[in-house]
Amino acid sequence: MSLRLRALGLLCATAALAGCMAPRAMSIAAPVADPSLGEGGTCNDVAARFLLGKTVDERLAETARVRAGARVVRVLRPGIVHDTEQRPSRLDLEVDDLGRAVAVRCG
Repeated sequence: MSLRLRALGLLCATAALAGCMAPRAMSIAAPVADPSLGEGGTCNDVAARFLLGKTVDERLAETARVRAGARVVRVLRPGIVHDTEQRPSRLDLEVDDLGRAVAVRCG
């Protein structure tokens, strides 16, 4: 087999594998830790339900994080792979294809 064919085969295999990788969910960390949250931080998703049905942008996500008392907010978009690690100090905002909040939960 010629060197060109091997290189072409390697290039095709690399491109195929790269196409299988999905982008990760956006995560916005709190710029400064809020001392009122204590060491572990807690999250109250009820306080962030005002966001349901609204189009989520960075400003609204941060407002929801602050109201919920969470240290971090994560926006979960359809089809995006995200970790399943549970964090009691994280607010998860699930959005639809149009970016509207359809679920709000801690974890």
